[in-house]
This record gives sequence, C-alpha cells and structure tokens, in this order.
Amino acid sequence: MNGSFLTRRRLLAQAAAAGGALALPLSSLAQGGYPDRPIKLLVPFPPGALTDTLGRLVAERVRTALGQPLVVENRPGAGTLLGASVVAKSPPDGYQLMVATSTTLAISPAMYAAPPATPADFIGVAMIGAVSLYLVTRPDLKVANLGELVTEIRNTPGKLNFGSPGNGTMHHLIVEMIKAQEKVQATHVAYQGSMTALQDLMTGRIDFMFLDAVAAMPQIQAGKINAIAVAAARRTQALPQVATVAETFPQIDLQAWQTVAAPRATPMPVVQRLNAEINKALDSAEGRAALQKVGVDANPMSVQALNELIARDEKRLGDLVRAAGLKAS
Repeated sequence: MNGSFLTRRRLLAQAAAAGGALALPLSSLAQGGYPDRPIKLLVPFPPGALTDTLGRLVAERVRTALGQPLVVENRPGAGTLLGASVVAKSPPDGYQLMVATSTTLAISPAMYAAPPATPADFIGVAMIGAVSLYLVTRPDLKVANLGELVTEIRNTPGKLNFGSPGNGTMHHLIVEMIKAQEKVQATHVAYQGSMTALQDLMTGRIDFMFLDAVAAMPQIQAGKINAIAVAAARRTQALPQVATVAETFPQIDLQAWQTVAAPRATPMPVVQRLNAEINKALDSAEGRAALQKVGVDANPMSVQALNELIARDEKRLGDLVRAAGLKAS
C-alpha cells in the first residue's frame, strides 16, 4: 500500500472514532476556547465566480456561531493547487481552512508527477454542495443541444475551441471525456477563473465552455450566451428545458462538488465543531435557498462520509484524468 492510501485510511479511522464520542471533544473544545481569533478561509480561484461566492457565503453564515470572523483570501493558480499548497503547509490548528473543490481533491493532483499538494495533505471538514455546471456557447453558434454541438465539432475538426477556469478543473475534464468518447477534436483554452473566459465567450474568441450558474445565469438571461446542457444530477429549476449531459451521454455522469477542508493533522474536535456549524448554517431553509440561487444543491455530510466521498472520487476522477492523458501545463 502506498503512503497516500495509508494516510487516507488513518483519516477515515480518526473521523469514525470521533463520531462516536462527539460530546466530550466538543466540551473539551469549548474549554480550550476555539476559536479565539479570526480564521482564514482560502479560496483557490479569483474573486467573482462560484468558489469565491461560496467561500464568502460560508464565512458570513458561520461567523456568528463561531464567534469569530472567517477572513476570505483568494489565491488562484496551478489548477487550485497553488492555494492548496499554502494551506497544506499551515499549522493544523483550525485557523487556516480552504474551499477545496473536486478539482483540488480529485482531479488536479493526478495531472502532476509531483503535485504541490495532494488529497492526503487534507481532511475534509464539511460538504458545501454539489455544483450545476452549464454548457454554454457563444451567442451566434447555431447549436441547440449537446448532441448538435458534438456534430458541429465533428464536421469542423479542430476549428472550435473551448474555455475553462483552469487546466484540470471539472469544467475541463467533462469536455475531455466527451471528446474521448465521441472521438472529436476541439482546442482547450485555460483561464485563471471563469470571468475572463466568460468575456471571451461573449465576444466570440472561444466557442463554448462549462460555466457555473452564478457566472452563467445573468448572461443567459440577457441573451448574451446560450445554455445547451447542464452537468448535474437532474435538470435545474432555473432552466428546466435544458437537458443534463447524462441524458445525451449516460456514461459521462460527472458532477463537481465544493467542500471546506483543513490540513490533515487538524484536531478532530476542531473538525467536528466546524462540520456541525457549517452543516447547520447551510442546511437551513435560508442556507439552502442561498445555495440554490448560485446553482448548488446543499448536501450536508458527516466528517466520515465526506472523507469517504473524497477518497472514492480521488480514485475515480484521477483514473479518468490518467486515461485521458491530461497533464498540467
């Protein structure tokens, strides 16, 4: 067994043991006074798009319960691993957290021979939710759905290009899976975040991309881009006429998720306290409505269940990355 697997097993065992004795750790934690100063919450994307919005939403909704502010810091780069490496090297005391996406904990590490941060560097603290990603096109691209887009790519090999908010993001991986399955060619253009890519999409410099709802919806509603599919478990309430990717290609059932994570050796009482408060804040009617507004389905999980999900997707999505031959650029 490799070191990463053994570390993951230890984390899951630690989470399971803590789950059965939650009252005592939280009591001890209260006596220790955590938190007694502001907590940093790193977002590995630029301001303005979904991950940043979710980080600020979590920070706002849990600060009263914790009695301390969560200070959001943006640190984009290296497919989210630049920011992740900062958090991984931080003291494991509960005062440095990050919004860790499926890109951070399952996709990007598989693209590096020696990644600057790996899933084994972290413990999942709380699930924020599952993310709906819309497949959107420039306004004058005459395709009405995903099937028509693939036909257009096949008929014009190598001529269409697609954007993503970073090499190795879920937005990128889904297109690569479609390309591999359908044996078509389109050129990837990687950006640092979604907002610059969106501007290029609206002006026709790129042809299509997957985009999170918080960035996509205002422009879809304004008629500046077109939505032709959604990567989600089901059709969304906002655009019920738009089919899911899996309705067209059932084998490509990929969905992005967003979590809060901490350095791996963070004390379990701290992790459990944060898990309880974040779950409570996001699983309320107000919390769920706020998440729905930005295309995210609340999905509260225990620490153990979350880390089991991360371990499964680390292997599943990592295998897809390796099969597609994706490498960090």
